[in-house]
Amino acid sequence: MENNKNISKDKSISFFFPIAFILGIIPLIVRMVVVKVDSNAVDILGEAVKTDLFSQKKAFYLIIFSIILIGISAIFFKKIFRKKDKIVNSILILSGIFLLLTLLSAIFSKYNQASFFGVFDRAEGFITIACYIIIFIYSIYTFKTTNDYKYVVIPIIILVVINSFLGVFQYIGQDLLKSKLGSSIAIPSKYNVDANGLDLLFEKGKLYGTLFHYNYVGSFVAIVLPILFGLTIFEKKIVNKIILGIASLLSVWLLFGSTSRAGIIGISIATIFGIIIFGKIIFKKWKPLLIGFVSIMILAIGVNFATKGIIFERIPSLVIDSFSIFKDTSDFDYKEHVPVKDIKHIDKGVEVVLPNETLKISYENGNFIFKNSNDEIIQYVKDKITYTTNTEPFKNISFNFGKLNNKSITSDGLMLNINGQPTFVFNLKPNKSLHLVNPSSYINTEVAFPESAGFKGKEKLGSARGYIWSRSIPMIKNNLILGTGPDTFIYQFPQNDLIGKYYAYNTPNMLVDKPHNLYLQIALNDGLIALLAFISIMLIYIIDSMKLYALKKEYSKSQILGGITSLGVIGYLFAGIFNDSVISVAPIFWIVLGVGVTLNFMNRKVIK
Repeated sequence: MENNKNISKDKSISFFFPIAFILGIIPLIVRMVVVKVDSNAVDILGEAVKTDLFSQKKAFYLIIFSIILIGISAIFFKKIFRKKDKIVNSILILSGIFLLLTLLSAIFSKYNQASFFGVFDRAEGFITIACYIIIFIYSIYTFKTTNDYKYVVIPIIILVVINSFLGVFQYIGQDLLKSKLGSSIAIPSKYNVDANGLDLLFEKGKLYGTLFHYNYVGSFVAIVLPILFGLTIFEKKIVNKIILGIASLLSVWLLFGSTSRAGIIGISIATIFGIIIFGKIIFKKWKPLLIGFVSIMILAIGVNFATKGIIFERIPSLVIDSFSIFKDTSDFDYKEHVPVKDIKHIDKGVEVVLPNETLKISYENGNFIFKNSNDEIIQYVKDKITYTTNTEPFKNISFNFGKLNNKSITSDGLMLNINGQPTFVFNLKPNKSLHLVNPSSYINTEVAFPESAGFKGKEKLGSARGYIWSRSIPMIKNNLILGTGPDTFIYQFPQNDLIGKYYAYNTPNMLVDKPHNLYLQIALNDGLIALLAFISIMLIYIIDSMKLYALKKEYSKSQILGGITSLGVIGYLFAGIFNDSVISVAPIFWIVLGVGVTLNFMNRKVIK
């Protein structure tokens, strides 16, 4: 115990201090960058240049900070790097394996640019992942005393306050990033872009702060709320307790204001682990805990009432999804629940397979010809560029005919609309044949029916996560040793699964660019072995934390910090079942994990 007091009171200059800058600055960066995408992305997106607000600049400054950390480590090598025990060394070795396999996946990837630098709106290629490991290892070796924990807590409070402030305006539909001041900060003057023209604002009633998307606010809160709330309970100084309590309540606001179900799940699991770890203390401190819980519920219910139920609007869907997992849907066929079951290319025409009929389309003698499955002519009326019919069962299908894009010399595009909604695009070739094309790039495509695993009849589960997972899981067998490269999910996902997308999203024209699952993301991008290394790191840390902190009668300061830090890690990992890694939040996780590893090491030394 005496050793622990000495550790806590060490006032030497902290090499951990630079971590505060990374933790407090990187997630707040919002700055527009024009990105030239690679040829593979052009084939999917149809654009060679894209704008990015939330990822590229974050990645750039993370690289700068990481280089600085490497420089500090090289200069003060002997002071920073001290011998650790077997558990820490095991974690470091597994981190090296994870990083090595990620590097090899990038080197051997056919998507070279994305693998090293990331795709335009994510920027999580190998270089960024290497930065995560750098700040992780640096945090392990430079976190020397519990006094350094303030360099974690203060930046977290700043992030919570700023994102809560921005979130209020985003929630009511008045995004400050679109204001004159906000746009002057976020958009360089050289681009001459009007902020009102940017696709910044999600639907009213959701907030995302500076974290790119409301889902990632959930991952952020899953890390910080257990830490802030835990500190609130154990803090003895009244002023600090009040500040931490306010930050905890603001974190609750971020959680419900974002409507992130992943965040709710992460917090729920962290709470269960919190009860296991601090169960005996909770029994003794039930009054302040009850006050804290009641305060949170009053805040949540009050805001929900003020917003006419918007705060809790996604809770029922979470409950429904939870129960639907156990329903037997083995005989379900999604193709029977979409307006179009398939599109086939026959000779020079196309056949659109409907639930009970087939619409055959061809171009003959300067006109489009429409026939049913019996080759009988369907009378479509042409009005300038529109074709419509009152013939059953085709009356809900109309067409627009015109130039496919600005490069077209003649009218060469046919748009199939279902119930007035643009759905499929066909290109009329010079030889008068029709072919289905990607609506963004206008490149020929074919309808595919890829292998799926699990989630049959549950494709709409979790905002279509069931669909993404069902198509992603079978791809793991192609990524057992190495993945296709960091940040390359967008390229390996079967984007031409148009009918599957139609059922899951009510449109076939949805670009699936992320797996919505941290573990699938690692398995597919970096390989299954990399995933096993990552999971091993987490299991070693969590099991060690449970051994050190679960159900103790008394806790020292370092043990309290170790316990609540493990809850932040656990919250993020369980939110990761529904969210993937993103540069807006991942650096926070890796820093908190590094601090947690060292706190465990410190507490093991005291026990010994």
